[in-house]
Amino acid sequence: MRVALSIAIFLSLVFTPGMEAQVTFQPKEISPPEVGIVYTKETAFDLFLHTAGLGAGIKFGELETFYRTSYYHIEFSTMRHAKEVRQSNRVSLFNVLSRPYVYGKQNSFSTLRAGLGNLRYYSEKAKRKGIAVGINYQGGVSLGFLKPYYLELRGTQDGSFGPAKSERFSEDNRDRFLDQTLIEGYSGFFTGLDELQFVPGVHLKGGVHFAWGAFDEKVRALELGIMVDLFFGDVPIMIIEDNKPYFINLYLTFQFGSRR
Repeated sequence: MRVALSIAIFLSLVFTPGMEAQVTFQPKEISPPEVGIVYTKETAFDLFLHTAGLGAGIKFGELETFYRTSYYHIEFSTMRHAKEVRQSNRVSLFNVLSRPYVYGKQNSFSTLRAGLGNLRYYSEKAKRKGIAVGINYQGGVSLGFLKPYYLELRGTQDGSFGPAKSERFSEDNRDRFLDQTLIEGYSGFFTGLDELQFVPGVHLKGGVHFAWGAFDEKVRALELGIMVDLFFGDVPIMIIEDNKPYFINLYLTFQFGSRR
């Protein structure tokens, strides 16, 4: 009887602490991390400023992975020559308030770009309202538009000034086109639209991308970078200044859109 009692006491001492430990040290169940809706498509609109003008565009993207989006894009932007200086309104010799104009300019220039791009994030995007930081790069073809720059020029006849008329630059009127005493101002944007010339080229663009709300349906982003346009021949914007076939500019883009 004593032997059986001793065995029972021994077994209770051995197994009871283990059971208590099992209850006491049972690990807490870990809840799964917060996840959002998985989107596969993205459409975004771009409004951007660059050191030679401004522009707008649209992107159609496919979210290949959580950190990578491939897209194709199309955008349009104005392009200025680095030496362009806009003359302010002034009263001419004929007491007429002239329109502002750029002295020595022979063509206005703008470009249409289309191509492919990739956006890759390098920061953790786990928080719903966090900021994701990534790198964006794109490239493709370009089509430049040259529009003749028309000025209102006073004519001369028998040593006296005649009425002003709209004229574009040519070698025949070079001296008059560059004579500021004869310039009444810019003829206006729509003058010369039917005389467009086309200049083909290519472009590259890359920058640092900041996106707000990694899991949001809405696209909200800011991008800062550099863009390069290369055309097949010099782009004749100015008369006296050197014209080059390439443009290198910094840009700042504001992006908004939606995912689905």
